[in-house]
Amino acid sequence: MRLLIAFVFCFSTLVGTSTAKEFNITDYGATAGDETDDSTAIENALAACGEAGGGTVFIPAGTFFLSRRNNESPILEVPPNTTLRGEGAASILKFNPDVNQSNFWRMIGAPVVGGTKNVVIRDLHLDGSNTHPKYIKGETPEHNAGLWFYNKNHMIENVTVLNVFAENFSGDCMAFSYNCQGITVRDCTLRNFIRQGIQMGGSPGSRDYTVTGCRDLEASVQSSGSTIHVEHARGLKNVIIENNQCRKSILAGGVDGMVIRGNTVTGRIVGNGNTNLVIHSNIVTAVSKKHAVVQLGYTKGLIFRGNIIHGANDTTVGLYLWGNSRYNKQPGEDLIISDNQISGTETAISLNGTKDVRIHGNTLKAANLLRQKRTEGLDSDIEQATAIKQE
Repeated sequence: MRLLIAFVFCFSTLVGTSTAKEFNITDYGATAGDETDDSTAIENALAACGEAGGGTVFIPAGTFFLSRRNNESPILEVPPNTTLRGEGAASILKFNPDVNQSNFWRMIGAPVVGGTKNVVIRDLHLDGSNTHPKYIKGETPEHNAGLWFYNKNHMIENVTVLNVFAENFSGDCMAFSYNCQGITVRDCTLRNFIRQGIQMGGSPGSRDYTVTGCRDLEASVQSSGSTIHVEHARGLKNVIIENNQCRKSILAGGVDGMVIRGNTVTGRIVGNGNTNLVIHSNIVTAVSKKHAVVQLGYTKGLIFRGNIIHGANDTTVGLYLWGNSRYNKQPGEDLIISDNQISGTETAISLNGTKDVRIHGNTLKAANLLRQKRTEGLDSDIEQATAIKQE
């Protein structure tokens, strides 16, 4: 009986897979390699897929142009149970050059009405057509984006982004925020973003984000943001950022339950207001800036272990943990710092406004190995420690 049930299950799964429909955008009027707008054709292919209950919308090799439709909604709304698939970097979705004169162009996202779930976006090249070399307030359209999954009224569940190359966006290459659950971004490549490479936010109920195996390439524009960025978390829980190669920083704050692991970062790791945070086995090399290489504020529950932190020639502090300010009385609390290699020109580890800190087994290189101010409950094996006087 069990063998029969297993056979029926496998057969039904195979049948379901074989009958999933594919919708080629060229069958709906999209034409590659010319300057005609393909927005309506691709919208129609997505609509047909949605009406069929799901399937695959196929984007063949070639360049297809898109233009903004409504003020802030995505141009291409991906319905539930849909895979949006190309043939790799040769399948290009590209903004019309008019994008440089206006704001709120969002290439791909969730439907405004009803939200979405069980979505896969894979093997595509997204080109934002940005020509702005850097951010200038009032001039650069900073809210243009490649992927933009955000919905205040409906859930967005189980979205996977795989092998997508996103470049030339005056805002974010990819953004996930309000009402998102179950977001996975894997093996994606980013280049030439003015704001953030991958931006993550949330809302009450948002949870379970993973960004892994991603990288950003050398840029020809000046970015004001970071490779991976978490802000406006609003209750976001369970975020994993692992095994990424970041030419810019990782900035991540406001999350309950976050793991930052195995990343190679040229820049900094910075975050405020996290709880239950693990930062493990990263290599962080500072650029020439007079800031701490790793700076974490108001953290409640931290394991900082097995990292290699390299300060630049003018980087004064390797690791800076702080809290309990006039803006927020939460100290940096319950902090474990162990088995790291940390260097800075002035100070390896600096504590300010912290409580219940354990420091053991680290290899430190700096004029001052440990500086502390307003710190309670310190357990450290560092012999050279400087207590900063209260100002």
